[in-house]
Amino acid sequence: MTHTLHRQGNEESLAKDYTILAMPSSGLNSEGSLPKLQKALEIFMRHDPVNIGDSKGGSRFSLGGDEEVKKILVENELVHAVYRTREQLIDVLVELKKADLGLSVTVGGLMDHVEECCRAAELKPHTIVQSLGIKGKLEKLPNPKVLEIATMCGHHLVSFDLITSLVDRVRKGRMSSEAAGKELAKCCICGVFNPARAAEIIDVMVGKEVESIV
Repeated sequence: MTHTLHRQGNEESLAKDYTILAMPSSGLNSEGSLPKLQKALEIFMRHDPVNIGDSKGGSRFSLGGDEEVKKILVENELVHAVYRTREQLIDVLVELKKADLGLSVTVGGLMDHVEECCRAAELKPHTIVQSLGIKGKLEKLPNPKVLEIATMCGHHLVSFDLITSLVDRVRKGRMSSEAAGKELAKCCICGVFNPARAAEIIDVMVGKEVESIV
């Protein structure tokens, strides 16, 4: 899966952004996969994700809560979660390995960090996919910080204009950066948008003092 592959930012920022998804293989083990997806989502939820969702039904923020995400799961879907620390990701991988659900699992993040997490969970990645960046008329791209936020939704459902508008509201004191991050997360229905990281980026854009995000 490549929709979580093109996230942009510096190493400090991306060190607090890890995505994970679990899915059956259509036509091979998709029939009867709903209980497995439900179990995977339960595992995700036990480790304090900043977002969860499925690929078509919606996310914590678009649906209004985790219980709503659980209700809309169907067979042959994908379930997603986003974490802020490597420790969380390791714990999730260890629990998924123990559960042995037979689902395909994809992890997104800084490559050396993901490899470290896999080693800690005694897992070996069989495939690595790396973004080659953006080519073409780069002058048409928005502010790099806007891109850092927008690329957290791999289906480009978080628009540049909405980001700019909410940043302006935060700058004028009409909205907190945390509220803006959650509002943006509503647009990304599959649940891979990181609202906490979005809030940190917005704080930088409006010139607020922010804690180190190492």
